[in-house]
Amino acid sequence: MSDQEVTYSTLRFLQSPSESQNRLRPDGTQRPDKTEQKESSVPWHGIAVTLGILCLLLLMTITVLGIKIFQYIQEKHQQEESLRNLSQKYDVMQNDNYLKKQLLTKKTSECDRLNETFQQMKGSDLVFTEKKGCYHENESSESLPNTGKLKELSWWCCGVKCYYFTAEANNWMGCNQTCQSHNSSLLKINDAKELSLLQPKTSQNSYWIGLSFRKMENRWKWIDNGIPSRLNLTIMHHRFGKSECAFLTSTRIETIDCYRTYNCICEKRIDCFNKH
Repeated sequence: MSDQEVTYSTLRFLQSPSESQNRLRPDGTQRPDKTEQKESSVPWHGIAVTLGILCLLLLMTITVLGIKIFQYIQEKHQQEESLRNLSQKYDVMQNDNYLKKQLLTKKTSECDRLNETFQQMKGSDLVFTEKKGCYHENESSESLPNTGKLKELSWWCCGVKCYYFTAEANNWMGCNQTCQSHNSSLLKINDAKELSLLQPKTSQNSYWIGLSFRKMENRWKWIDNGIPSRLNLTIMHHRFGKSECAFLTSTRIETIDCYRTYNCICEKRIDCFNKH
């Protein structure tokens, strides 16, 4: 048999530097790997960021709540101030209302007293009318031409009013001037009773009275600007494009052009009689 050759080889495994260092450490402990260190630090970083965000949100919430509370306090103060002002105004209005009520009560009392006085005066006039009745009263007026003597005017008095029926004819404006010269005015008929009293005195003549149609106002008015509301006259419904005046006959009140000539009826109160 031939001799067999036996060859021996030795295998050696290379180790990494870190393993070598670990094996060389006297205490026998190994150093932690960097990957393991990184993985262990990541959770703590996330928690810190989350806590920071939560703190910021909490701070913002507290700031907003503080602003809202401040605004609420301001609004509450303003509302309280407005309430005080309204309360003061209400007290002033209550006081004014009380004063107005007192004034109204006073004026009402005065009106009642005046009305009572008026009724007494009216009653006195009626008593005077009943006692005195209707009568004729003469009054010296204008002088007669070429003689210098005063002309006697015959007034017909009934109650508290006296009437003068002129013998001369004139237009409506002329009659108005004639009555003014006698310290009187054209006749104003107050009611139907006075109308029925005067109509028989007109006989067959027509007399101007103090009622005319005002073209500018488009309405009928008395000589004193009063409105004939107490007389139910058909002429009140007439409207003319020119000035018209009213005259009295024994049967009616009629209208015609103011430049026509009629007699006049003047009037004045008995207490103004013979006063110049």
